[in-house]
Amino acid sequence: MPDPDLTALAMTGATTVVAAMATSAWETVRTRIAAVFHRRGDSQGTVEAQLDRSAARVTSAEECTEARDGETMRWRNDLLDLLRERPEAAGDIQALVDEVQPQLPSAQQQWLQHVTARDGGTAVGAQGPGSSIHVHHYTAPGQVQPSTATPDLGMSDTQ
Repeated sequence: MPDPDLTALAMTGATTVVAAMATSAWETVRTRIAAVFHRRGDSQGTVEAQLDRSAARVTSAEECTEARDGETMRWRNDLLDLLRERPEAAGDIQALVDEVQPQLPSAQQQWLQHVTARDGGTAVGAQGPGSSIHVHHYTAPGQVQPSTATPDLGMSDTQ
């Protein structure tokens, strides 16, 4: 059974590595992670090349989220293997995470809502604070277009 602390550290380390790939912190992360693997006996140049390939996948992918998720899992597994073989590397990985995470852009949540109107219905989409409500009327062939007046949706600026 895997050690939950090592698994959590490996995931945090991998998330930090991948998140840094498109930031000014990348060179520091790349060099330090490669050095950690080098202490295990891996070639530092080989690990740097693997990191560079991962960074290229993440920064050039059309489906950036998929690429980022894939690379995060790849580095999570590699870091977990490293931590199992060399538990003393945990301090180096934690120190890197502690140093680099404050330099990374804060996580942003984006929500996408699809609302579809069919058969003469009305679609309403609300995207949260600071956003807007979009009302779209669907008119099927042969139907009369509804009035363009916006219905009272029971919302105000004070809610």
